[in-house]
Amino acid sequence: MPMLEPVVVVAEEFTEQASVSDWPARLALVGLIAGLIALALWGMRRGWQGRVARHSSMAEPSAFDAPATSGVPGLYLGTSISGDWLDRVAVHEFGVRSRASFHLVDGGVGIRRDGARSFLIPASAVRGVRTDRGVAGTVRGKDSVIVVTWMLADDVLDTGIRADDGADHAALLDGLMVAHADDSQQAGSGETSSSPSVTGSGAHEGFDGMRGDGPLDGSGDGRE
Repeated sequence: MPMLEPVVVVAEEFTEQASVSDWPARLALVGLIAGLIALALWGMRRGWQGRVARHSSMAEPSAFDAPATSGVPGLYLGTSISGDWLDRVAVHEFGVRSRASFHLVDGGVGIRRDGARSFLIPASAVRGVRTDRGVAGTVRGKDSVIVVTWMLADDVLDTGIRADDGADHAALLDGLMVAHADDSQQAGSGETSSSPSVTGSGAHEGFDGMRGDGPLDGSGDGRE
């Protein structure tokens, strides 16, 4: 049998260079995307400035100072105009979500914040206490936010807070309920509240079912 010589086939090397055929169109697309992002940021800034202008006449809250270790650690979620949970107050640093500690004192509830202004909600200014799922445009778990409705001069505000620990959260809610009930009794039964108090809202019953549950999911950094 004759020997077959191996046939070596040498494939030609083809070098195909990818080329961009339409640079102007690609650059126009990138420019359009950058413009849309810039427009969105500009709109957000204008919206925030509008909030500041609307709330510019709002009175300043009373200052508060206390050691953080003496309070209940948690999150300050924000303050909104009562009745409109999306209308976050932009002045006096009310709109800054932050880590905080909460202090039940004779004069009301003190909110000591990290990196933002601390303030006092006077007991005489409280118009209601309830649990809710959110405040100031922030949504959390069902009944995981304590919302304090209070008067700051002529403005009615909703301030949202929540403790890191479920047991602390329940104790803080109970303390606020008792303080508000005592103050309401001292003020007299003839005074009309602008918001229903927690004693008639069923908020505490709603909260009892979720002590230690998922909505209280740790501290986080508090900023969004």
